[in-house]
Amino acid sequence: MSLKVFEQRYYELAKRCITSGEPFGVVTLSAGNEGSHEQSFAKVGTSVSVSSFDAPAPNIFVLDVVGQQRFEITATKKSENGLHKARVRWIDAEPEIALPPEYAQLAELLKPIVEGVGEARFAPPFRLDDATWVGSRWTEILRVPPAIKQALLEINDPLLRLKTISQLIARGQGDAAASAH
Repeated sequence: MSLKVFEQRYYELAKRCITSGEPFGVVTLSAGNEGSHEQSFAKVGTSVSVSSFDAPAPNIFVLDVVGQQRFEITATKKSENGLHKARVRWIDAEPEIALPPEYAQLAELLKPIVEGVGEARFAPPFRLDDATWVGSRWTEILRVPPAIKQALLEINDPLLRLKTISQLIARGQGDAAASAH
């Protein structure tokens, strides 16, 4: 995904991570907004690494980041500059699981999206035969409210995630094409 970084606290974090190559965490803001003092965050997020960046103006970065590993927040602390730091418990990566036939249509619907935007949006390899990969890509691209996207991220069973995604699409609650571009 792409991130536009302009707030000083995030700019400094991005600069440090670009220089060191270390990842940082991305977590959904569940209440409040970036400028408010009262904020709360989802309990599950994803570590990301910077794959490329641009500095189109002073103190602005446009980052392309790639997800690495999910984590659960166990404790948080806000630094003096307002940057939130967390202690986390790493969530084991889901295993590769052959895509069951009942979800083959999800892979078929995903294939032209993946082929259309390719590496500009999705890190290879493209594993349209893997239930975990297909469910994770749908979670990324579905245009659903943040709470639903967060719930999909928190599911630890790739087949349950696919079942939920299939139901969302069948009900017309997820528009993927617009968010993939």
